[in-house]
Amino acid sequence: METIEISNIESLPCGANPHQSAGISKISDGVEYEILSRNKDLEYIDYINLSENIKLLGEFFDVNSAVIAKEGFICAVALGSSIDDAFAKVMDSDPVSIAGSSAGFSKEVNLETAKLIKSLKIRNVVSTGFSKEAFSYLLDTDINMILIKTPLHELQGFCAKDIKVTPFGILVQEQNTSKLSKENFKVVSVAKPTQEQVEDAVFGWKVSKHLKSASVVIAKDLCAKAIVQGRSNMVVAVESAMDLACENSKDAVMVLDCPIETSQVLNTAIQGRIGLIVESGDCNISGDILKQADKYGISMIFTKIRNKRY
Repeated sequence: METIEISNIESLPCGANPHQSAGISKISDGVEYEILSRNKDLEYIDYINLSENIKLLGEFFDVNSAVIAKEGFICAVALGSSIDDAFAKVMDSDPVSIAGSSAGFSKEVNLETAKLIKSLKIRNVVSTGFSKEAFSYLLDTDINMILIKTPLHELQGFCAKDIKVTPFGILVQEQNTSKLSKENFKVVSVAKPTQEQVEDAVFGWKVSKHLKSASVVIAKDLCAKAIVQGRSNMVVAVESAMDLACENSKDAVMVLDCPIETSQVLNTAIQGRIGLIVESGDCNISGDILKQADKYGISMIFTKIRNKRY
């Protein structure tokens, strides 16, 4: 087993709570970034939220994408015809979580988006760049907001190991570098998805990969209409996702990070009028679930890939 050394720890203003001290040690293969604002005091939670942002933005670095992270969780994500369009979708999908969050953009932030960012009291912003007008506006109107510039790219493999410290010892595993391909992304149902649903399926799967288990993504029009993660079981997760999506679940795509292991999950999707379900399909009852989906005309895609993340 290789040796991992932590050195040159820089102090942070505080840890997860004000009474906790914290620091950060840079890694050789980490992302390059520059804090552009006068306020450069990123806190412990800021680094966690910004990390969630850029890892997901790395999946969509070549298109217009916007992401919101808060409390260490991805809250909203969307693709659009422009950055303005993507951010408008994000605001619509989760207007509650956006205040005090970290926002991420795959393309340059312009003045119109900057005005929305300011009005929503967003905590910090990471992007590939800011227009001169946007930068001046944000710098002049909010002395506390932190602006970070970083080149985006796919971040898979930036760290060879996933490491967690537990009372039992240090857990070390390989990073999840799973990708979709024609071989593992197969329509297995009688009902075939539309081209739009397939695009939403790929989008939703990429989002799901970066969520905490057990997770559900309801995707429609290249926007996450509901994101639920970190639940104790998939029944609760799917029911919560349907409540969040409301009428947006009709004909939408539901992406799970694991196989469906109980018919109750499928029944909830049926009640929400889901059009396409994406799951790994490697459970001993996956064949029975598929038969039930066929009965109700729901399309299904099996990926043979589980994306659990703890």
